[in-house]
This record gives sequence, C-alpha cells and structure tokens, in this order.
Amino acid sequence: MTRLLLITRWFLPFCMLIVEHRVCAQRYPINFDSLNIKIDSIAKKNHLIGAQVLVFTRDNVLFKRNVGFKNLASKQPVTDNTMFRLGSITKSVVAVSALQLIEQGKLSLNDQLKELAPEIKFENQWEQTDPIRIVHLLEHTTGWDDWALKEYAFNSDSITLQQGIELYPESRKSRWRPGTFFAYCNSGPPVVARIIEKKTGEEFESLVRRRIFDPLGMKGITFRLDGDAVKNIVTNYSGEENPKEEPYWAILRRPAGSLNSSALEFMPFVQMLMNRGYVNGQKIIDSTSVDRMELPQSTLAAQAGSNEGYGLHNYTTSFKGHLFHGHDGGVNGGLARYLYQSDLNIGFIVLVNYDGSGFGKLNDAVMKTIMEAVTSALPEKAVLTEQHKQWTGYYRSAYPRAQMTYFLEWPLNVIRVFEREGKLMGQPLLGGDLDEFRPMSGSRFAQIDKTGYTNGVTAVKNGDEEMLILAFGNMRKSGAFAAWLPIVVGGLALLFTVMGVLIGLIWFLRALYLRNNGRLLSALAARLNFWGYSISFVVVVVLVITNFSGFGLGKPNLSSYLVFVLSLAMAAFAVLAVYFWMRDKSRMTSRPDRLLLFFCVASALCITLYCAIFGLVGIRTWA
Repeated sequence: MTRLLLITRWFLPFCMLIVEHRVCAQRYPINFDSLNIKIDSIAKKNHLIGAQVLVFTRDNVLFKRNVGFKNLASKQPVTDNTMFRLGSITKSVVAVSALQLIEQGKLSLNDQLKELAPEIKFENQWEQTDPIRIVHLLEHTTGWDDWALKEYAFNSDSITLQQGIELYPESRKSRWRPGTFFAYCNSGPPVVARIIEKKTGEEFESLVRRRIFDPLGMKGITFRLDGDAVKNIVTNYSGEENPKEEPYWAILRRPAGSLNSSALEFMPFVQMLMNRGYVNGQKIIDSTSVDRMELPQSTLAAQAGSNEGYGLHNYTTSFKGHLFHGHDGGVNGGLARYLYQSDLNIGFIVLVNYDGSGFGKLNDAVMKTIMEAVTSALPEKAVLTEQHKQWTGYYRSAYPRAQMTYFLEWPLNVIRVFEREGKLMGQPLLGGDLDEFRPMSGSRFAQIDKTGYTNGVTAVKNGDEEMLILAFGNMRKSGAFAAWLPIVVGGLALLFTVMGVLIGLIWFLRALYLRNNGRLLSALAARLNFWGYSISFVVVVVLVITNFSGFGLGKPNLSSYLVFVLSLAMAAFAVLAVYFWMRDKSRMTSRPDRLLLFFCVASALCITLYCAIFGLVGIRTWA
C-alpha cells in the first residue's frame, strides 16, 4: 500500500502534465504552417540576415525555425547550435540569482545598498528618507540615469565586475525619489551581481553556472566570447539595405547584458519560469519567488494596483488581455526577446543578428499566431465615468531613461487623451496609431492597439498633485498650449537653421558681388555669424548620426572633439549674431530682408538656449 501511494504521488503529477499539454493543444490550436509563411515573407521584405524562432510549452518544443546566415561573408547558415547575443535578457539571470540568496536568508529586497556595499559610489539626495534598496536596483526604480556614452563605448573582457563598477560612477545619481518611477537603467543589475559576489565569495559568472545553468543543462551558454561561442557566435549587422558588420561588444559590466546563447540552449531557463521555478523535478527557485519576479511593486503605478510593468528584471506584455512575462535584449546589431504565459502553457524566443524592423515584425507574427484561437480576457465594454474623464488632456514624456537624449523626448513624445463616442482614446500629438484606453479597475486602463496588444496604463497623482500616466514610459499632464508651443517654435527654428546654410551662402556671395561694385551688404556681421551658427549646428548633427553606431562619440577621438568644439562655436556664433543684429538692424532698408534676418537670428537664439538648458553646449560625450 505504501509503495502504491508513493507511485501515485510521483506518477500522478506527471500524468497531469501530459493531460494538461494535450488539452492546451486541443483548446488552442496553433497554425504553424501560417507562421512559416509569415516568417518567409518578413525575412524577404525586411532583408533579414539571420534568426531563430522557437515556440514551446513547459516541457515540449512546438515549433523551431532557423533563418538565414550567421555571417554574410561566409554564407554559413543559422543552425540549432548558432549562438546569438542575448543582451539585457542577462538581467533575468541576475534576478533569479538574487532570489536564490533571498530564499536562503542571505539577502532581502529591502536591504539598503549603502549598507551592503558602502564602497560602491552613488548619489541620492533622498537617501535619509528613501534609500536605494535591492528592489529598486532590480525594478529600475533607483532614478539613476542610464549609462553614459563612454560606458557604452567600453569594449573589453579583461576587467572584473568590481573594476567595471568602479569605472564611471557618475551616472549612478538619483534624479527623483527612489521607488516612484520606472526608468530603465543598466547600472542596477551589475550592482546586484556585485553584492551577490560579496555575499557568496564567488565570481558571479561561476556562481550562475553552478546554481542555474548546469542544473538546467545549459552547458554552452557563455558570458564572454569563449567556449562554444568562439565557433558558434553570429556576426551582428546594423542597417537593413546596406548592412554593416558590427564588432563583438564585450560590455563594461557583463551582468547587464553579455550572454551568448542559442534559442534552444536558453529555452530551459524560460521553461523553469513557466514551471514556477522547477525543471524536470529540480528546483531552481521557489514558486513564490517566480510570482514576485513577475510582479512590479516599487512604483507609483504598482502602489495604485497595477500588476503590469517591470518586476524583478521581468516585464509584462499584454495581448488580448493575457499577461505575458519576459525580457528583451539588444546589443550593437543584435536583438533578442523571450516571452511566456504560464496559464496558457506557451512561450517563445526570437533572436536576430541585425537591428532592422524585421525583429519586431517577427515577434508580432509569433504572438498573433499562437494567440489567434485564444479568446480575449478583456471586458468587451466599459462605461466611462467622470472619474475616468478627468484624465483627458495632453501628456508629455517625463522621468526619462537617459537624460542625454531627453531633449528629443521632451518636445516630441506627447500624447493626447480624449473622449470619442463614449470611449477614451489616445494618440501621439504628431500622428500615429489611435488606441483605446479602456477603463479597468480603479485608475487602471488597458491601452488597446489595432494589432491586439492590450498593455496596462495606470493614471495616478504624485505627491505634488501632478496628473501622471504611467506604463513603461512616464507621462506628465500638460496644457494644449504647452504641448504645441515647443513643436511649432522648435520646428520653425530648425527649419531656419537648416535653411541657414544655403541662405548664408547666398548672403556671402551677395556681399562679394556688392563689394566688387563698391557697396556693402547691411548687417553683414549678423548674417555671417548666423551662417557660422547654421554650419556648426548641421555638422554636429551629421557627426552624431554618423557616429551613432558603435558609440563612437563615447571615445576621445576627432569626431567627439569636433562635437565639443562646434557646440561651443554654435553658441558663440548665435550670441554674436544677436548682438550684431541689435546693433545694425536700423541700417537695413529692405523690410523683407530685415524680417528674414530677424527670424534667422531668433531661431539661432531659441536653438542655442534650448541646447544650453539640456547641457548640450560644450558637451564632452567621451567624459
């Protein structure tokens, strides 16, 4: 009898898994023939170089597809063993490793960074009342800026994690109160990994291999360009039409995003999460730890009841109201994603070795195919109340990931939320898809786009009574005038600035012609300084665009020095143009000519002041 009970105890769960898999397959049939056709079409139309697409359940592979080449020059095809750069997917491994220590009582999500690792430099003006905690590092709610260009430009495998953290600590500065807003930051995971090293006395990569990779049978996965990666790693490319080969990027702090793996090799890690911490009867972490990993808790949105967003290095994607979990990854010329839905017993991995639009289309094709027969979990209708209507208005990007690029987000990333036919709708101010904001519970909404994604949005008020819309991007309420003014004024200023290169040349040739005839062009000093400003501005923009790939401006070189010098020259020319305009405007007899020069000089002043506000005048991108 005892033997029978033991057999039943161990055999019954196994049988239930088989039954569950079969029922899932019957209830939710997936047309993989259709997916194959979609992949072929995407690969052709989007110049896809190489890719792996994998769809699976907790214990089975349902679909596997290798596409294209691992290297264009050699024409080596992508195979099951081909390894791709996983990028920030690495962060999920950091979270699991931290959760293992938490289960052992060696670490807590509420532990303070300054007490665990006082030698790690960071700034937080709210440290006395709102200290940086482990949970903030894992949920990206420290308020720290993202890596500076010099941190991204670093490329060497020769330093330890501690040495990497000691380099360039300036970006670890809280810009707002920790534990309020999500802002993705690559500094958090390496800091957690370093704390794990201190707690265990073991190198992070070695510990992860012993405690996670080996038990999961992930023998080939690497943090460096070594082992199986030497012969199996893809070559990454940037650009679709004329792909440029990208060098292997050995990032500054490996726990932030250095893993190399094939889709099949990484699948057991995702299956472990789907199985709530177990694979083949072996526990990696507790089921409660997986639950916590998937649930964001340290943001204002989470405090308002949202279960969507970014958990412990695990983010949510909602499709038809069904919540998927996972993570993205990206390096120079390589993109990766894994997502899974435990209740539906489905997961997928998409890896590519180029940075074109085909990656997003591949992911959409997989999601739509596996969810085609699944019924929506959202309510069909929702009644708008006066409480919901208070959130109509204009919203501008706030609390950004990277302070350096916020000058672009601030004027351009604006949405309008409005009521139409009894529905709350949202649309980017400069045009784009019109999405419904369907009310859910409390101040939560489902942002429903035309493709089927239904990601959650939470409307809250912070301590300053600001009205905010929070999802993966933070938005602050703005007035209509304040929303449109920067776009109109900035657009006109940019137009006159770019046209100024040609206008200045015409003025210069005209001045030479008049001089040869014994005459002078009025307000010549103002005109020439505006021309100098326009040329400086255009050259800086060209340098930034041409050096974007590979983070060239993060290194001390001719291009970064030119950006520094020309940004100063641009400001100097603008100030001189204003001065000479004020001095000489009364000498200009032609009213149209005087009006044109006024708009040119005013544009130079507007752009220069805007750049100065965002710290772009005299910017040292390598420093």
